[in-house]
Amino acid sequence: MAKPSKSRPIESGEGHWIEWLTGSVSTIGVIALIGWVGFEAATQSDGAPELSVKTISSASRDGEYQVMFDVENAADRTAADVAVRGEITAGNTVIETVEITLDYVPMHSRTRAGLIFRNDPAGRSRIFATGFSEP
Repeated sequence: MAKPSKSRPIESGEGHWIEWLTGSVSTIGVIALIGWVGFEAATQSDGAPELSVKTISSASRDGEYQVMFDVENAADRTAADVAVRGEITAGNTVIETVEITLDYVPMHSRTRAGLIFRNDPAGRSRIFATGFSEP
């Protein structure tokens, strides 16, 4: 004959300590997430994206010149359809112009891209953002 078990039945009304721990950690996580989203919503400004362009490198590739650059957005707003123009100048005369449109530059981030020129841009190029839209 089998001895009766001294452990409590599985269907008892008390939860196991791991259930209480899991529930507590989950509750804290959900409350923290709600608080963070609320804080972000309350502190974000409604200003326009703040775009700046910085040239990273320039290299010759098969008779063309590739210029890599970063577009940085320091604002609390994402910029979409960011138009960037690169120009090679000689004095006040623009010799060559190339453009690229970046899909988006998220808030507080940086996006890297490149322009390809036919002429050597060394010391004669400038790259700048010309426009964007709000997503």
